[in-house]
Amino acid sequence: MTAAEETKDPFADEAWRTAIEHAAGCLACRTPGAGCQTGEALLDAYNAAMRQRRPGDAG
Repeated sequence: MTAAEETKDPFADEAWRTAIEHAAGCLACRTPGAGCQTGEALLDAYNAAMRQRRPGDAG
């Protein structure tokens, strides 16, 4: 299996896509220094998916 094949995770890909799509339409996400609870939650979901994909990594 190649490195590219090993990194394919549909859940992580979907979590990333959802976070990016939100950020693209969210004024708070696009404004430097502004906070967005939804954007942060979506990024947290993506990070959790990445940790689950690599259970041996310390996080």
